Order: sequence, then C-alpha cells, then structure tokens
Amino acid sequence: MAERNEVDASQGAVDIVNKIADNQRADAINTIHDMLFAKASDAMADYKKSVANTYFDEPTETEVTDETDNGND
Repeated sequence: MAERNEVDASQGAVDIVNKIADNQRADAINTIHDMLFAKASDAMADYKKSVANTYFDEPTETEVTDETDNGND
C-alpha cells in the first residue's frame, strides 16, 4: 500500500506542476489541498489503530521481579 501511495504522490506532483505551467493556479491549489487532506487522513487512521490497540488489546503478562532482592543470597 505504501508503494501505491508513493506512485500516487509522484503522479500528483506531476499534475500540480502541469497545472501551474498551464496557469491553472486554483486547480493546483485544490490538488495540493486534496493530497494533504488524504495524507492527514491516513495519519489519523494509523493513530486511531494505535490508540485502539493501547486501550483494547489483551494485556501481556510481565515477569514479576522481587525488588528487594539485592543479589546477595
């Protein structure tokens, strides 16, 4: 999926440059806006997954250590 996003981003950059060259500034700005919104949306989706995993995953069992053990048995 990341590879596809890189291809889409490079194609989008080419489209933006072409629009600027054709004096279509408003279209270029709209394309930039759309690309940034999509990137922010992807970042938020990843963050939501991270938060959900933090709150709803089963806790992993950790090894309980004896904090009073100084190693001089």
